[in-house]
Amino acid sequence: MVDTVEKRVYELVKPWNGRSWLTLKMPPLNGDTSLNQTMNMDEEEAQDLLDEIFTEFNLRHSDLDFSIYFPAKNRKDAKPLTINMLIESARAGRWLYN
Repeated sequence: MVDTVEKRVYELVKPWNGRSWLTLKMPPLNGDTSLNQTMNMDEEEAQDLLDEIFTEFNLRHSDLDFSIYFPAKNRKDAKPLTINMLIESARAGRWLYN
């Protein structure tokens, strides 16, 4: 059963889910979908989306170390920033990861 927090997070993420250049299809969203790897969001897009989510659920921006998910030097070193992480943090009322 999907709760209201999970539903709302998906509603906020969905508009940012772009079409694949190869297939022209939108990839399906699930809890393991990552903003930085699966959705291939750039840093600015992710910051805008996270700002919406953090504002909506009253999370402190300062608790998130953005550089873990969007490192300045080598993007291959990035940890996945998943929808499940957003949902669990929204439920908890604080950022749970880093």
